[in-house]
Amino acid sequence: MLLLFVANACTFSMWQVLDAPPQHAWKTIFGASGQRGEYMDGYSSNAMEERCVEDYKWATKMGPPSSPDASFAAERASMMSYLYDSDELWPHTCMIAFAEHYVDDDDLRRPFRTVQRRKALQAPDMPVFIGVVLSGWQECDEAGIESQLAAFRDRGIDYVRLDCNFGAADTIGGASQLTHDPRFGRLAAAAKACQEQQMVPLVLLQVPWRDGAEASSAYFAQAVGSFASALRGAGVESKRLLLETRPPIGLSAQEERALPGTARAALGFETGRHMFDAIAEAFGGETIAGFCVAGGSTKGDLPTAMEDDCQNAVRQGMRQRARQRWGYDLCYWEMGAKLMLQPKVGRLWASQTRAGRDAARELFVVNAEDLADEISAVT
Repeated sequence: MLLLFVANACTFSMWQVLDAPPQHAWKTIFGASGQRGEYMDGYSSNAMEERCVEDYKWATKMGPPSSPDASFAAERASMMSYLYDSDELWPHTCMIAFAEHYVDDDDLRRPFRTVQRRKALQAPDMPVFIGVVLSGWQECDEAGIESQLAAFRDRGIDYVRLDCNFGAADTIGGASQLTHDPRFGRLAAAAKACQEQQMVPLVLLQVPWRDGAEASSAYFAQAVGSFASALRGAGVESKRLLLETRPPIGLSAQEERALPGTARAALGFETGRHMFDAIAEAFGGETIAGFCVAGGSTKGDLPTAMEDDCQNAVRQGMRQRARQRWGYDLCYWEMGAKLMLQPKVGRLWASQTRAGRDAARELFVVNAEDLADEISAVT
């Protein structure tokens, strides 16, 4: 414990980095060309087990777990620890967000400890930041949230992911219905509670985004505007806030996929520019620390995941506009199972050989490198 304290005392927290002007802080976190991004491993325990069976085929390749010590959850923790323990990963990855069980459960904490060690070893110009996905924040009262956040702070957490899903269009009943939605106030209060513990809130707002261009854009603008207003009311520092939403593309996933590549790129680029304009207007001249374009889900009967070229075009459109207006790129990449931890990574690990596990780690790193190259390309 003493060694961990001494090592961490030599590193900067994300909170401390954001003391600097935003143009400097953003490059410190995400790299000179914005090539570094976030890997988000926020699956619940049940969802994680499903991934092991359905995507990695571990029940077939490795057999069913014979004891709690041989559970898929424990095996996946071993895999993630091995994937993180690579010098080649960190030039491309600056943030790791953990599900709560990786932080709280002693039996599953190996990946968290590995990243803690890596964080302490990083050079100042390539820092690593550790986050946690606070999944049940809406069910907690103020004292409950404060208690959880204090525990996370004591474990060296840099940022806290908060997710609020406002529902489908037919449930909401139009963008104007979000104007005074009390969930924005509760979300702002949770963000403020994070900042009081000197942790950075990363907020994912989920509103309808594939419901026609006009309606989707209206939902986005209203959600961002209402949230910014609630943040001001709660006294949240916008410069210590990370924001994430899905882009208001307006088309269904099937319609998006059917477009020619050039049309998808044009749609994404213009969407990114309009998103920045809505954010800048909502925050009234104040800047935010960063923005992430969420890309939808690959799961379910009707997957909503974006096409990769369209999602990156959204990022590039937002980056161009942000450079013009704020002097830094603002937008960074975040990936999880879709591109970075592909099913093939888990299947390679299932070989239970050193060669297979090294191949899994190499693929994980290559996927991060590909994302870094894609987003850092100047447009």
